Amino acid sequence: MARYDPFSPTFDHPLLNSSPDYGSRNGSFRNRPIGDIGVVAPQMSFRERTKRLRSLEDEKNQLIEDLLFQLETTQTQLDRLQLDHNREAQYNREGQLRETALHEQLLQVKTIMDRNPYIMVLLDGDSLIFTKELLSKGEYGGKEAAKSISSAMSAFAAEHLHHLDSPKIVTRVYANTKSLSENLAKLKLIERPVLLDDFVRGLNSSQLPFDFVDAGPRAAEKVCDQFQTHLYNCHCHQVVLGCSSDSRYAALLEQTVKDATVLNHITLVESVPFEKDIVALKTHFKTTKLDNVFRSTKLGLPLAPKGPLQAVTATLPALSRVDSNATTGTTSSSSTPAMTWATMTAQPFVPSAPASKASTTRTSTPTSMKSPEAVVSKPVTKTIERNRHGQRIDKVDSTIPNHEIQRIKKLKLCNVYYLQGPSFCTSSNCSHSHSYPLSKGERNVLREVARMTPCYYKLDCSDPECIYGHRCPQNKPDEGGCWYGEDCRFYGWGHGIDTRVVKTTKV
Repeated sequence: MARYDPFSPTFDHPLLNSSPDYGSRNGSFRNRPIGDIGVVAPQMSFRERTKRLRSLEDEKNQLIEDLLFQLETTQTQLDRLQLDHNREAQYNREGQLRETALHEQLLQVKTIMDRNPYIMVLLDGDSLIFTKELLSKGEYGGKEAAKSISSAMSAFAAEHLHHLDSPKIVTRVYANTKSLSENLAKLKLIERPVLLDDFVRGLNSSQLPFDFVDAGPRAAEKVCDQFQTHLYNCHCHQVVLGCSSDSRYAALLEQTVKDATVLNHITLVESVPFEKDIVALKTHFKTTKLDNVFRSTKLGLPLAPKGPLQAVTATLPALSRVDSNATTGTTSSSSTPAMTWATMTAQPFVPSAPASKASTTRTSTPTSMKSPEAVVSKPVTKTIERNRHGQRIDKVDSTIPNHEIQRIKKLKLCNVYYLQGPSFCTSSNCSHSHSYPLSKGERNVLREVARMTPCYYKLDCSDPECIYGHRCPQNKPDEGGCWYGEDCRFYGWGHGIDTRVVKTTKV
């Protein structure tokens, strides 16, 4: 039997030679390249060829390993993404359930909040004065005022609070009724002080949520306290504030402006023109008016009559300490209020007279009184110095040191009380001091401090006892302004005034 060497380069097996040629269709199979072996050079040995095959196997195995690693890595990432997806799906499902529950809870809370909605109307009765027409009607006027306020607030709610269905209008008016009734009677807005009690009774009995409260001298404090109480009440959808020029209101509104979440819940009542401090804050709030309910002007004492009598009364600051106003020959004391001219011309300053004449003097008008004749020498000495343009010139005491002026300013003294007399300060809400023991020297300093406040009548003022300023005390006559610039309260009229006196007007 013939032996064949399979490793011989001339190996020719009969079976191999007798097998069909599968590559005959496209040519010789033996001459076809396999893989990247290509055409094997005849001189390449079988070992070299085997080595090449082994390297190809290693490459193939490495490729398979890389593919398996990539597959495993991809599978791991897929599993991780699948877990993340399942977790997100679970979280979204729970979030939707939680959102649905919170939405239902919010609807329930909103329903509870809207169950008893109300508008809180807080009014400072010492500054917002009802009209004379309402006050003069007494109890009927109080009911009419309550009806007008309710109608105005209902219209306000329909315009600004569309989501509320007929909110309750709760109104609180705080005032010092005793002082207010006396002032109203003095100003002839009511015939007698008791008429205000009738008005209050009518307002309180008209509707259940309406109350006129006698707060004594602490009306402003109570209004501020109620404002803070109701502002953050979930059932209170609007606080309507009718405030005065009291500094406490300016501080309250200035603090409230810092909380932007409640600005839309506050409305200011426009009646008497706001003071400078509140005007600066007014733009942050809504405003409304209660027409035909409150006066549009402030209360003021009747102007003192011009002439000698005014000068006489200005020299009597201690009249309020007189124990009795009885004239000689009578034993009865006067019941006239302290601000009447009869009180200010009391017996200690009037020469004695028969009882009948004294009685006539007590009941007559100030212009017909005989008392000025006894002191006729002093009134004629009251003068007003004017320049060549007829403008009023007030003397400025430049010898007072600035530190003394600043010290007196910090005391916050009431200028009207100390410079004009205790009876001239009629405000029940005056925030300045009335108890400081002012010396004569300090009174002169206070007079210079008062001159820093511009007079309403400016340079045309003809009152010799006016305590306010008629030109800028910081301005020099030859300059058109001062170092305050446009912020000066005398800006536009009180600078560059000729201070040379050319004539003196007697009053």
